[in-house]
Amino acid sequence: MSKSEKKWRRFYMMMYIFIYGIYVPYNLFMWLGGNEGFPYAMLGIALGLPMMKKNHINSIREKEQNV
Repeated sequence: MSKSEKKWRRFYMMMYIFIYGIYVPYNLFMWLGGNEGFPYAMLGIALGLPMMKKNHINSIREKEQNV
C-alpha cells in the first residue's frame, strides 16, 4: 500500500465516522421527529460513499501499477 493510498484511506475513514456517526443519525432523528421531510440527500451520501471510496482506491492502485 502506497503513501497516497494510506492517506486517502485515512481520509475516507474520517468521512465514514462523520457521515455514519453524526450526519445520518442527526437526519434520521430530525425526520422521525417530524421536523424535516424525508432525507433523500442523506440516502445518496450514505449509499454512494462506499462506492466512491472503492472506485477511487482502485484508480489510485491502477495509476501506481502503470508508473
